[in-house]
Amino acid sequence: MPYSDYIKQRTEAITNCLAELGCQPIIFAGAGLSRRYINGPSWIELLEAIVKFNPRIKDSIAFLYQKHSNLLDVGEQLVSDFHAWAWSEGKEHFDSALFSPSVHPDEFIKFFTAKYIGDITPPDLSAITKQELKKEIEQLQRIHPHSIITTNYDTLCETIYPKYTRIVGQKIIRAPGISVGEIFKIHGCVSDYKEIVLTKSDYENWTNKKKYLSAKLLTYFLEHPVLIIGYGAQDPNVLAILKDIDEILACPGSLVSNIFYLIYDDKLSHSSKPSDDLLLNLGNGSSMRVNALYAKDFLWVYKAFEANSSLDNVNPKTLRALMARTYELVRHDIPKMEIQVDFATLEQVVASDSILPKLLGITGLNNPDMFNATYPYTLTVVAKKLGYEIWHHAKELVRQIKKEKGIDINESDNKYHIKVKSGASEKSAVHKYSEAFVDLLRKVQQQLPYEIEKI
Repeated sequence: MPYSDYIKQRTEAITNCLAELGCQPIIFAGAGLSRRYINGPSWIELLEAIVKFNPRIKDSIAFLYQKHSNLLDVGEQLVSDFHAWAWSEGKEHFDSALFSPSVHPDEFIKFFTAKYIGDITPPDLSAITKQELKKEIEQLQRIHPHSIITTNYDTLCETIYPKYTRIVGQKIIRAPGISVGEIFKIHGCVSDYKEIVLTKSDYENWTNKKKYLSAKLLTYFLEHPVLIIGYGAQDPNVLAILKDIDEILACPGSLVSNIFYLIYDDKLSHSSKPSDDLLLNLGNGSSMRVNALYAKDFLWVYKAFEANSSLDNVNPKTLRALMARTYELVRHDIPKMEIQVDFATLEQVVASDSILPKLLGITGLNNPDMFNATYPYTLTVVAKKLGYEIWHHAKELVRQIKKEKGIDINESDNKYHIKVKSGASEKSAVHKYSEAFVDLLRKVQQQLPYEIEKI
């Protein structure tokens, strides 16, 4: 199979996933994203760069890495050196507020690191001059992701998606449960240097609170397509999140079909035949299989994830404000009776798919009532009606039907399923399902005899 066939096959897998889930993808971005587009440093290169400014550090980062075998331990080692330098000949490099008695010594290296990254990060995308990279960035913007998660300290993601809202470090835990149009900086940001995860102590603190963070982000990884960019195949930052997902999925060896791992490979040629999937070692005998996207040129990957063109005019800040206000209404205002509530109107709204869009000033499709009544469910909703938390299990039942009956329900429009075109691309579509489909899957789930009406 030539590489062009690989691109076609992987593009189809992405398109099918987007159509199946019917929602925008999540982007999980690592240091490789910044390295590709703004020549950002790797973690070890960052440490090598900042120690050059500090004359008190005599040992090289290479030596310290050999000695400690872990960059977090190296970061811990550097804390005292930057603290001592700041209180002596390096004072001019630090903010005066840092010299208060209440300031922790590790804030000096974090402040200097944030300042260094801020200085080398371009203020806008005009700094990207290579045409092939400019095209990739433009295509990346067309994805219109639901949200972005990143371990990067720099502000490249905010520059690519200027209408998204940045949430840094521990503020993620306190953010409302339902959100859209956000950039989650889980390891801190140059805008808030105290939240930067740079040392062993930082990482241990982050790990202790990770279960709360993971609970916040798990919905994204379980119910949305996920595009992982800028991480190595066994990056510990990725594995830390996927371990929690693996515990919930409990499907050892099966493909997690909504996660796509983009891997840069500069050795690819027209005759290359890369793997379709990637087996990740999660430790303690556990592993996870995800979709692999091996690429040298990322343009085709971003095009495959491109959103419906109608989203070009949707402001994520407006969506976020709408969701936040709705959340506050349900959580606070209505229960406390702080506003007058017409419950009869609310009941009409929740009982009809068409009334709420009209209240919000959203125009629906022509005569959608019959369509919505016949095929009201996405696969995620189907899964929940069957008692599952996530859509993967419903997907497995569909695969079981194909294996047992030789029929792929999603291949055609029928009494169980319909595919609705959702964009300019021929493959841009959303899959919707009927009550008959729910009844069919329930029989398969309960291992009861079942038949499929002619498709």
